[in-house]
Amino acid sequence: MADTYKNVRKAIRAEIRENSALVACVQHFKENNAVFFPGYGNLGDGLIALGTLDFFKEMEWAPSCIYGHHKEAFLGHSHVVLGGGGGWVKGLWFHYSEQAVAFLQGGGQLLILPTSFAGLGAELVPYAEQVTIFCRERQSYEELLRLGMPESRIFLCPDMAFYTKEEHFSGLEEEGQYPVLQILRRDEEGIRKNHPRDSVDLPLLFNDVQWAEEAQCLGPLRAVAGLINQFECVETDRLHMAVLAALIGRTVRLEPSSYFKIKAIFDYTLHRFPKVSFHDRLPEAGSAGHGEASEVQQLQETIKKLNLERQEEWERLTAVLQQNDSLLADKDNLQDQVQNLSEQEASERRQKEEFAEHVRSLEHEMADLKNEALHLQRGEVGLKNDILNLKHEAVRLEDEKLRLKQAMVQMENEQFRLKHEMTDLRLAVADLEKIRSSRLHRLGEWYYGIFRVPVFGFFLRILRRVFVR
Repeated sequence: MADTYKNVRKAIRAEIRENSALVACVQHFKENNAVFFPGYGNLGDGLIALGTLDFFKEMEWAPSCIYGHHKEAFLGHSHVVLGGGGGWVKGLWFHYSEQAVAFLQGGGQLLILPTSFAGLGAELVPYAEQVTIFCRERQSYEELLRLGMPESRIFLCPDMAFYTKEEHFSGLEEEGQYPVLQILRRDEEGIRKNHPRDSVDLPLLFNDVQWAEEAQCLGPLRAVAGLINQFECVETDRLHMAVLAALIGRTVRLEPSSYFKIKAIFDYTLHRFPKVSFHDRLPEAGSAGHGEASEVQQLQETIKKLNLERQEEWERLTAVLQQNDSLLADKDNLQDQVQNLSEQEASERRQKEEFAEHVRSLEHEMADLKNEALHLQRGEVGLKNDILNLKHEAVRLEDEKLRLKQAMVQMENEQFRLKHEMTDLRLAVADLEKIRSSRLHRLGEWYYGIFRVPVFGFFLRILRRVFVR
């Protein structure tokens, strides 16, 4: 049995680590430089914060933290991760709701880690596309669905307090020396009117703290865990004192508080620890107006009433603001429509002017084209005349070519004739050479040489004339 609670603890821790929707959402916000708004409250919120920081460390993420109760705490950021817990209870806690709505109205993206919702949540529905919510038990999940939150924006996941590492509380294990430690609420969520004398509300020792660092959470939690280990059993209506006791193996007897969260989380997660049990309790009938306990109860009832009235006033204000936002959105839409119509009219006017200018440009281009066509026509006539002249010139050239051919033929014929004449001349020269070389030619030369002798030759020429006659 000693190891059974450790096995349950490891199994629940693995379920959180393997919750694909949670891992994907945290990774997405990490990539978008989200900031972390740690939950504030008592020591139970410190246990939730410690588990959340352990989860971030395994996701290799150390986000910057933002602080404050004021409504504008989230403003100036685009993505915010809101620590889980029970701060969404109508009539008791409403600061988260005011901060979230103010942030979402500015267009921010919000991731809410495992949380319970009691009477609140409807104000987030108009901004559903900007919100991702993890519920730590089924009743809150079903309530958000009923209010109209899309199923794609809400998921189930165990309380982040179950993700605390086992080594955070190592070295504290020992057998309980005392039978029962009663840790019963004395704040607005408690339903007991008369508290046992030995009951201590340990978480209120560290109330209204914003738990942002591991060391800040671990110191007081180890101190309380060490005290719990001195007892065999813890009786409590404090959810996270029950979770802490279960995580370190103590026997736990759970009682309800003023709303459903303890029973719902017991049914969803805590029932798996074999030494944890839930015991319903009817409200006590106290003696009104007598004793210190009665006065405390009356004060608590008065505070609840005032908180409810403030919550109702805030809800009315939220409704008015949403209507105002709707009217402003309608006004903006109308202005956008008027602007669009004006822009369309101006655009149409510009289009008409551009069309008229285009028509004028086309007319100028048509005139230029006509002039160009006329010029081309004139050029075509000139070109035709040039072609005709070229044809005449071609005919003339053909005639000249023919004449040249004829002249070439004549020249060839003349050349042929000259060749024949040259041949005949050569033959004549050859014959003449033969004659000159003959005896008769030499005799003739001698004969004619006598006639050229002075005086004697003269008488011979006279005698030849006489005889020739």
